[in-house]
Formats: sequence, C-alpha cells, structure tokens
Amino acid sequence: MMEVILKIKVPEHWVNNIARKYDAPIKFLKCMPFGESGGRGLIEIDATDKEIDEIIKDIKRNENICSVDISPSPDGGVLGSIVTKKCVACQALTGSNCFLTSAKTKSDGHVEWKLITGEKGSLLDLIKKLEKTGCEVELKKSTPLTKRDQLTKRQKEIVRIAFEKGYFNLPKGITIDKLSKIFKVSPSTLAEILQRGEKKIITQYFNKN
Repeated sequence: MMEVILKIKVPEHWVNNIARKYDAPIKFLKCMPFGESGGRGLIEIDATDKEIDEIIKDIKRNENICSVDISPSPDGGVLGSIVTKKCVACQALTGSNCFLTSAKTKSDGHVEWKLITGEKGSLLDLIKKLEKTGCEVELKKSTPLTKRDQLTKRQKEIVRIAFEKGYFNLPKGITIDKLSKIFKVSPSTLAEILQRGEKKIITQYFNKN
C-alpha cells in the first residue's frame, strides 16, 4: 500500500472559484457520492465571520449546489455539509480501491488529495477515471506505507485505555504507576510505549493537515 498526494482540478466544481477568490483554505473531512452523479461533502472552513458569510454566499450561487448546511465549529470557523448535483471526483473515488484520508483547497483552484491506495494498479485506475471525466490530475508524492507508520495493536490498546482512564487529562485522572499495574509492566516501559504511540498519532495528524 502507498500513501499518495494528488493535485486535482475538477471541472465545474464550486471549489475552483472559491479557492482562487479567498485565502481561507477549505478542508474536506469526508466525501461521498450523492445520487447518480452528485456528491456530498463534510467541509471545514477556518476564516473570519465576515469571510465565511461571503464564502457561503458564493458557494450557494453555484448552479450545481443542492444544499448547504453550516454550523459553528468548536475550534473556530465552521463545519458544513454540502450536497452537489454533479461531482465526478466523488463518483470516481467511490468506484476505486483508494481511500481518501484528507483533502484541502489550494489558492490556484486545485484540491490536494491525500490517499491510501489499495491493490496494485488502483491508483492508476483512479487517475485514468478522473482524467476521463475532464479532471486535471498531478501526482505530487507517493510513499510506501509501512507498519512503522501505524500504531501496533498493543500501542493502540494502551493509548486507548490511558485516554479512557484520564491519563491525558489535566490534572491526570490516573498516574503512570497505577496505569502500569493494569498492563503489568514497569512505569518506564509503559511511558516509552505511550511516547511512541503519541508520536505516531501526532505525526499522522500533522501529515493530514
């Protein structure tokens, strides 16, 4: 499997003009098909209230937009659900064996996709489908995905239980000594496992953003 970055421009998509007109990037947290040719996306916009109002007005003016549902985000900015009549990129992605992990608009009107590819040839098939529908596609980066990039089963279990027990809270809900007794390891060993797990989670987060 590979982690891939594609730079894409989708014909007649609402992001084309919005990305060029405004400095505020739009993140796609989720994309899925809608109907026979449309798409549904969960987006995040980090901008001032005035900019957001203007962006939403411009989005709604696009003839392919079916609906826009926007709500304030707890971290600032807004979260929104957007449904379009036509999104060839969503349709192509759904029919592929590639998995979208994140997407973000660029100032030139393109969208940068981060993908995890599936079986051999799946990326090439996706690119061909996108290009066939009129999308501009550029492969920016391709990196082998190794187990070193992922949490091990043990790390995942320990980080999850530490989180549930309040180890990451301020003040801590449980000490490292008490937590180590649950897993029957020394505090120093547990601290090392947690540190490695945290590093992988933080690395994955910043690679997506």
